[in-house]
Amino acid sequence: MVGSGQMLAELSLHRWEHKMAALIAYTLACAAWLRLTTRRPGLGAKLTATAPVLILNAIAPLLFHRYSEPVTLAFSVFLLTWLGSFKAVAAAGSRGPLAQQPWSLLQFWVLYLLPIVPAAPPSASGGPRRRPRKQHHESPGTGAQMFARWLLKAGVTAAVVFTLLLPDLPPFAKSCLYVVGLYTMLGVVMDGPAALVLAPLQLALAPHFLPPWESRSLADFWGLHWNQAASNALRTTIYDPIAQGSLVDQSKAQHPAGADHGRGSGGSAQRRHSARLATATAASAAAASVAADVRGGEGRRLLGMTASFFASGAVHELIFWYVEGSTTRGLAWLWFFTGQVPLILAERVIMARLKQQGAAPPELLRIALTLGVLLVSAHWLFFLPAEAAGVPARFAESMRQSFAALAAAPAGLLAAAGM
Repeated sequence: MVGSGQMLAELSLHRWEHKMAALIAYTLACAAWLRLTTRRPGLGAKLTATAPVLILNAIAPLLFHRYSEPVTLAFSVFLLTWLGSFKAVAAAGSRGPLAQQPWSLLQFWVLYLLPIVPAAPPSASGGPRRRPRKQHHESPGTGAQMFARWLLKAGVTAAVVFTLLLPDLPPFAKSCLYVVGLYTMLGVVMDGPAALVLAPLQLALAPHFLPPWESRSLADFWGLHWNQAASNALRTTIYDPIAQGSLVDQSKAQHPAGADHGRGSGGSAQRRHSARLATATAASAAAASVAADVRGGEGRRLLGMTASFFASGAVHELIFWYVEGSTTRGLAWLWFFTGQVPLILAERVIMARLKQQGAAPPELLRIALTLGVLLVSAHWLFFLPAEAAGVPARFAESMRQSFAALAAAPAGLLAAAGM
């Protein structure tokens, strides 16, 4: 039995690249299918054609074993079961990145598969445009700049992984390291692929993250500074349909995608508006981006924000289930994200009253309070439940092995070459 187990483990490791090749081929087939079917008239027909993709996106990550390949499994769920499925549903309603303009097949595939967001086109309505606060908020930079960031974030991720393997780290220090590691690890997944496809496919992209340490409020953090791929998926699939009272983006009938700009080339006008792709989960940012179309008032926007945060918590619980085989204890991750709603509402009320009294806090204090609330709530409701299940330790060990294999690869190649 022991020998059979070792053989299965070796076979699983040997076949990892085969699984990845199969997964990539599958996503290309899905992209071709969605590109064809989402051009059909009628929401019902498009949703019916999208349904098989949603089912297969839930099954595909099961190619990877939760104990020997936890990181690959988690990111497969993130990219396909969450982002890919949300993008597909949004496209059926003429929303989201896939419906932004008539992309080529390769552009469509890359936007479907990768956690990237194309820069927002100029406003078709000619209405007011929301400008980013700082110049570096407008674009993720050139391919070379993104590749340099990828190298830096890969190095920081490796340092965090090996630090987490040290014994007797204080719990809150671990949570701080988890935040840094999560930020850099997501950056590795986003910046590297984006750097490769930016120039060849002539894509103008929105920033993946804005500096989290510049967040002046919880709404600012979730709306502009954290994981814009997830934010955009939530906004276009959940918030916008609820806030606008329609599953279909009615403006697309009057302003067809791609009518006023080139095929994904994206000039400076696109970059100037990339920060407008704010998440549904940020009330003020999301309300600003859809104000011209919202007909349901504040109540509908609040419902959209609540539904978006609930969906975010639910899909995070789903990722945890794929990796662990159960949800977090007491659905802590669901509570963490859903709990942001009352925090954002309280924040808005407090800030409004302080401004009325002429006592608005300085920016540095707002940033410190924002990050403090996020760190404390994440420590208790996000990281400690994950630690209790042993998930971070499994991730760290899996990534340590990957980094060790990468470090040993040059020596292995030299030995194979007889040098």
